[in-house]
Amino acid sequence: MSAEAAVRLSEVSASADDAAPGQREVDWSNPRVATILDAAARCFARRGFSATTLAEIGKELGLRKSIVHYYFASKDALIHEVQSFTYNRYLARVREVLAASTSTTREARAMDALRSLWEVRSDNQVGLNIEVWSASRNDPELRRRAADLVAEKRRLVTEGVRTAIGADAAAGVRLEALSTLIVAVLDGLSVASYVDGESARVEEAYRLFLYLLRLGVGDLDQRASSTG
Repeated sequence: MSAEAAVRLSEVSASADDAAPGQREVDWSNPRVATILDAAARCFARRGFSATTLAEIGKELGLRKSIVHYYFASKDALIHEVQSFTYNRYLARVREVLAASTSTTREARAMDALRSLWEVRSDNQVGLNIEVWSASRNDPELRRRAADLVAEKRRLVTEGVRTAIGADAAAGVRLEALSTLIVAVLDGLSVASYVDGESARVEEAYRLFLYLLRLGVGDLDQRASSTG
């Protein structure tokens, strides 16, 4: 670490006690904040919420605990922010993949949407989700945030499916129920892959799920064409 960086860290540490933790606003665009959130996500996914300390998160980055505490009032506050930060970044990557799709047919666009949900996942994200699901039983705020984030994921899936298959075909589908099914299956497969590894034959199960959905999308295309 350079002398200049050391001085900056020292200044932050010295001012940490003067700040009002409950009034701090988390700025995701701040590189230091994003770095801490990334490190916290890795630590929580690796060791769990209860076993991870702010000091260990700081150590992951070569920072003192006081630096982490300067940006996050408590471990609970950090957990809540990590959950939102990680999930929103995941959804942003999904949107990027969808925006870059060059497919022209409804079926291909629908498959692109589903592949984007699957391919941008990571072990850290899955491990963190497992921790969130477990901890949210005793943490109403964590549960509320988790529900909001999953609802946003379902909304993204609903919009993607509606765009992919077209308004005419979508009119005959219960899109919200279909989105719940898609999210539940992909989340379940991600957990199976994380826990059981290759023995779960997750990629094969994923391809089978795509095949079944492709049949459904093809049927919707035929119905839309026959009534158009």
